[in-house]
Amino acid sequence: MTLVEELRAQALEDGWNRVKVPDLPEARDPSLLSPYAHAYLGAQALTIRDTRTRKVVGDSVSPGEVGRLYLRRVMSQSDGILAKRVPYRRDALQFMDRRPAYYFAGQTPGPFVLVDVTACYASIYSRFSLDLCYRPQCNPPLLGIGEGVFIRRSEWLKAKAERNAMWGNLLRPKVREWRHGEPVEKIPNRFFAPDLVGLVFDVAHAIAQKAREMGAVSWAVDGGAFRPEEGRRFLEWLAGSFGLHGEVRAEGPGWLFGATSYSIGPVVTEDVRKGQAHEWPESCSIRRQSARQISWLADSMKERECLLA
Repeated sequence: MTLVEELRAQALEDGWNRVKVPDLPEARDPSLLSPYAHAYLGAQALTIRDTRTRKVVGDSVSPGEVGRLYLRRVMSQSDGILAKRVPYRRDALQFMDRRPAYYFAGQTPGPFVLVDVTACYASIYSRFSLDLCYRPQCNPPLLGIGEGVFIRRSEWLKAKAERNAMWGNLLRPKVREWRHGEPVEKIPNRFFAPDLVGLVFDVAHAIAQKAREMGAVSWAVDGGAFRPEEGRRFLEWLAGSFGLHGEVRAEGPGWLFGATSYSIGPVVTEDVRKGQAHEWPESCSIRRQSARQISWLADSMKERECLLA
């Protein structure tokens, strides 16, 4: 069995009543949750603790549930505090203001290549540990690897929906619970990992900063548009510096309307296809870092990859 198949089988053994549904009307009308004292609403699933029921859109097990079970396996490698929650110090909360990187140089015609960093966030965090300690402001920067090393990495990197859902669990300090139709965010999230999140965003922003310096005309989270030759040079740099893989999603003539609005070869975003593209202003939310910091991050990434190989 693959890792995801194992986790799905584990989920089905929990004894809960599982219901496949075409959609979640509770997401549109939370008042439908008013009969319940303990309900948890996600993008694809609704968990009602009162009746031990899970409603999942189109399936019996949601990607989010698989992601949480994977995190529990990672945490089970420890006999200490990690077995119960991800430990962190108060000063790790400095990373809560980190956001994805975006950049747009202005509207322009092609030709372009559209480049993506393959499984970007997961390729970064899976080289380190869930209970990482990260302090970039120290001299030299501090990077402490804990017990929660990510298991069966190659399989996990292939599970796109599950790894994307799992990433959301690392970001939130509190869990939203619906109590009689009202949202309450008081329950601590045992998977909240601010140090690891800070490192992932810093690496992603370092890559975006270098992409801009190498001629990217746009960037959105983990990929962007380049002129053809500049895009290929960027992919070579990415592999040589951070040891990450990238791919060309599309190539050809087109028009760039915004960081997430474009027509490039056969790839057309939905707003452009529907004739709803609007004029994006020039913008940049890339968190600038020093050349020394970027070099240290790149070396740390390559060193961890060598140790895990």
